[in-house]
Amino acid sequence: MDRSDSYRREVTAKVESGWKIEEETQDRVTLVRREFGNPGIHLIIAILTIWWAMGVPNLLYAAYRYFTGSQRTIVWKDRAEAGADKLGTNTE
Repeated sequence: MDRSDSYRREVTAKVESGWKIEEETQDRVTLVRREFGNPGIHLIIAILTIWWAMGVPNLLYAAYRYFTGSQRTIVWKDRAEAGADKLGTNTE
């Protein structure tokens, strides 16, 4: 199996599972997964603040989680086939 085939297969699998490509260079791909927060917390914020703040705290919480709750991973193109999960992918 060719290294580039393994690399493409790994990137494709990550994209299909919800990751998005943030940056792509010749030797690596940086993938990111973002979220808007827990629906239960959104419901609690809405119940407590909808009357006075008209949903603004919910929007602020969603923006906060979108920017601070993101996960990033890097898939390297030139890596050894043995131990691919441990050596080829770093999650922050």
